[in-house]
Amino acid sequence: MKDNLTQLLFAFDYALIPPGHADEALKALKSFVAAIKKTNKELRVSAISFNAGEEIKIVNQPIDKIKLPKLSAGAKAGGACSMLDKTSKLMDDIGIRLTNTPEEERPSQIILTILVFGRDNASKNCTYDRLKEMISLQRDVYKWKFYLITDFSINMEKLGIAEEDTIMIKHVKGDWFKEPFAELSDKIVGFLQG
Repeated sequence: MKDNLTQLLFAFDYALIPPGHADEALKALKSFVAAIKKTNKELRVSAISFNAGEEIKIVNQPIDKIKLPKLSAGAKAGGACSMLDKTSKLMDDIGIRLTNTPEEERPSQIILTILVFGRDNASKNCTYDRLKEMISLQRDVYKWKFYLITDFSINMEKLGIAEEDTIMIKHVKGDWFKEPFAELSDKIVGFLQG
């Protein structure tokens, strides 16, 4: 394995970005990227959005080549969330990619962050129990690290993600992205440097 290489995975919900908050979200993302880059690790990023109607697109790029999306404040959010289907698809895709990567080129650490608003209501192929099993296998056998950003604590229980690895979104007036992404930055930097 490549000791200095870390793969960051993100499964996210555009519905997290309510109208008028796109600039705050981008600012929080930029601060997050800047904090993570200071670890001096080689970082590759894969991400997938799971709003209904969107095609599954999985990027795989170095963190310094990532172009942050033009967020249009929930314009693509339709209220239907297929988090279970698309997160499991992301995990399957990365698993296949890692299997086909020579051992010496594989990242030594895989970190998956799920950002979900509300609960899954549109998945057809995966259940909470199935995704929880997948998370457990990757965490316990392959040493993946999982984080969850959510406004709904039942997601933590249903996915089997530890409370200390869960960041609760608080609906407050003003910039409510800054705090969760700063907390995620601290957690990931601590994990990478630990």
